[in-house]
Amino acid sequence: MDFTAFKMSIIEATGLAKDALHIYVGIGAYFLCLMLLRPIFKKQGIRSFIALVIVTCIALLGEYLDNRETIESLGLAGLSHEQLTASIRDLINTCLLSYVLYGLNKWTKIFHASNPSTKLLKQR
Repeated sequence: MDFTAFKMSIIEATGLAKDALHIYVGIGAYFLCLMLLRPIFKKQGIRSFIALVIVTCIALLGEYLDNRETIESLGLAGLSHEQLTASIRDLINTCLLSYVLYGLNKWTKIFHASNPSTKLLKQR
């Protein structure tokens, strides 16, 4: 089964639009990477950056697999304007929410605890 047939079977099975599927795959891969990298990288900043790189690589791989026949026969210059536009839209859909969450985590305190945890029972 080629990648396009696999992708179409997932779209038919889930009933999701193709764009929505890209968003779910991107954010799912980002959160999965954050969880799997937690025991390896203790610092949140490094872990979230590596997860962001992995999501970007997954998105680029997906677009390569979508356009593999054209790229292998004609090269990158053989892609039509419609194919390039669709690929850029797919890359944005897959990566945008992960980049937004990374930026919010890095440059704001929205994901930081508001009150530091305190001991409920003070031992003497």
